[in-house]
This record gives sequence, structure tokens and C-alpha cells, in this order.
Amino acid sequence: MFILLIILIFCSMMIGRYNLSMTEVSKFFLGNADSATRLILNLRFIRIVAVILVGAGLSMAGATFQSVFNNGLASPNILGVSTGASVGAAIAILNNAPIYIIELAAFVMGVVTVVLTLVIDNFLHSKSSIGLILSGIIMSGLMQSILGSVKYVADPEDQLQSIVYWEMGSFMKVDKQALYSVGPVIVVGIIFLLVTRWRLNTLTLDLATVKTIGINPKLNRNVMIAFATLLTAAAVCLCGVIGWIGLIVPHISRQIVGDDNRYALPMSAVVGAALLVIADTIARSISVNDIPLSIVTGFIGVPIFIFILIKGRNVGV
Repeated sequence: MFILLIILIFCSMMIGRYNLSMTEVSKFFLGNADSATRLILNLRFIRIVAVILVGAGLSMAGATFQSVFNNGLASPNILGVSTGASVGAAIAILNNAPIYIIELAAFVMGVVTVVLTLVIDNFLHSKSSIGLILSGIIMSGLMQSILGSVKYVADPEDQLQSIVYWEMGSFMKVDKQALYSVGPVIVVGIIFLLVTRWRLNTLTLDLATVKTIGINPKLNRNVMIAFATLLTAAAVCLCGVIGWIGLIVPHISRQIVGDDNRYALPMSAVVGAALLVIADTIARSISVNDIPLSIVTGFIGVPIFIFILIKGRNVGV
């Protein structure tokens, strides 16, 4: 899968509104490309790096949430982080803020939403994951109402279009500054989940067994949720909301390597990166303007998910 990802990166560098040859791409990596080709490939390379980080991050976040809640339908937005981030971005767009303020507002509001979800769950005193899921539904509903209110008062000629476009996801505005500011956060989240991925397997054990091996089950769960939230919030603030990746990729990975998170989580990262590279290449190549990514991932994700269900394997629901 990693070799396939490398091949897809080269193909994505070649494909676009201005197609390039393998020789020109190779010269770029060797530092021998002409100035015009180097300019085009610099922009593509920055975008592809962002796509890989977001694809890997969302997929790992989805796999983490599915393991934490033992629910194959859990996605990175199960606790309302994507909806909350959309609210932050929408409020910033409403105030005509520059792009870096929009990204910061999206990240902060996504994290705040999950914190409020955890606070509500604490008040419910629920000992199962059901209480946390219900708290996420409550916060998602609240954020959807706030988002609807912001869209209602937004200027339909400019601001409303920007808000809707943000909700559908795109890497069109990603530049080197955005990648340098948000990329390290995603990398930290990915590394942490990779290093501690064995802890996700303990969440399937009963409480007595988990305590016997010296792990605090609630702390373990909350730490995993925190880093999965960090990945999701960072991804959303970089490119907006992208659907399906965090839901279907963990299932694809389990079909390949099984349910053991020591193998499924790294596989999710590679598969998610590869799938989003394909989707983004399609989104920026088949039209004069970038097609919102959630449209492309929807057309790709739905058939894949139907195939997984028809195959009859256990999806954890």
C-alpha cells in the first residue's frame, strides 16, 4: 500500500489542468526542472503533502473513534468536532477575517465543541460510551443550529458561498504557510496514535482485565479521544469538512489486515492518504474550478461502503 501511495503521488504530480510527463516530475525531485515546471510542481507538491496528512489523519481518527465506541458507524464527527469547526470558520467568514484567522477559529471551535461534549457526558455520569455518543449528538445539534443562524444572516452574494464551500471541503486555498502552521499538529497526532495504537485493543477488554494490566480505562479512552479530536480539528481547519474518509477507510483497512489495531491503524493512515490523493486529483482535474472534495469522496465512498456491506463481513455495528 505504501508503494501504491508513492505511485499515486507521482501520478497526481503529473495530472492537472496542465499535464506533465514523468520525466518533468523526476527532474523536479532531482532539482533540474525549468522555472515554469518548478512553479507548477511546487504548488502541486504542497497541496499533495496536505492531502496526505489530512487523509491519514482523518482515517486514523475514524479508526480510533470506531475502536473507542466499538461502533463501525462512528466517524470523526461523532463528538461534533467537524460541525463545531464549521461554526468557527463560518463566524470568521461572516466577519470577513483572513484565511489564517478562519483556520484558527475552526480549530479552536472544533476543540471547544468536544470539550463541551465531554463536560455534558461528565454530568450524565454514564459508565458506558452511549452517554458520550448522546452528548456528541446534543452538541452537534446545537452547533448545526448556530451554523444555520450564521448562514441565515450571511451575505448570499459572497459570505454564504464561502461558508457552504468550506462545509464541502477543498485544498484549493492551502499554501505553504497553512501547511507549516497546521501540518505539525497533524503529524504529532498521527505519531502519538501510531505509538500508542496497542492501547486501542485494550478498550475491547472488560474493565477488570484492563485494570489488572495497570491501565486506567477512562483515562485511556479520553486520551485517545483527545488525540483523535486533535487530528480531526486540525484537518478541518486546513481544508474544511471532508466526508466519508474517516468512516470507510478503517473498514477497508480491517478487510486487509484484520481487527488488530497494531496493524489496522497504520494501514488506515496509508489507505486514507491514497484514497484522498485520488479524490483530490479528480477534484482539481476534471473541471475548470475545483470540485468540493466531499462530492468526490461521496461518489467514491458510497459504492465502497455498499460493497463492504454486501461482502457480509462484520463492520462492528
